[in-house]
This record gives sequence, structure tokens and C-alpha cells, in this order.
Amino acid sequence: MRIDQLLPTPTAAEPLEIPAELLESVQRHQAHLSALVASMRSAGVAGDAIESSVRVLVDSYADELTAVIRSMMLEAGHA
Repeated sequence: MRIDQLLPTPTAAEPLEIPAELLESVQRHQAHLSALVASMRSAGVAGDAIESSVRVLVDSYADELTAVIRSMMLEAGHA
């Protein structure tokens, strides 16, 4: 999958091939982001709560991406 094939399509996306090993993570976190926005809207969340909620999601995504990329690098003999 390419980044410009994500839904909704990013407005200024450069064609970028997403490695198969990362695709599931990208799709899952895209769904989490959509759910987070919907949840915050319905709950009327504002201010610091928005920053806190986004930070939790981003930190989780960073941890997962780091683990997958490290694994990919080990498999490719780059570690």
C-alpha cells in the first residue's frame, strides 16, 4: 500500500511505498486516530485533554513502529 492510498487520502501525500511489515500497524493506528477524534468530539474534549490523548496515541504508535523497524533491520542484517 502507498501512503496516497490511505483513506481518507492525505491532501499533500507524496507517493511512498509502505513496507508490508508496517502496513497492519499503519492501518490500525489510522483507525485509532479516527476513533480518537470521534470520541473526543462526542465527549466535548478540549484543551489539555486533547494533547494528553494524542500523546498517548502517538507514544503507543512510536513504540510499535520502533519495534517493527528494529525487527526489519535485524532481518536485513543492518543491526
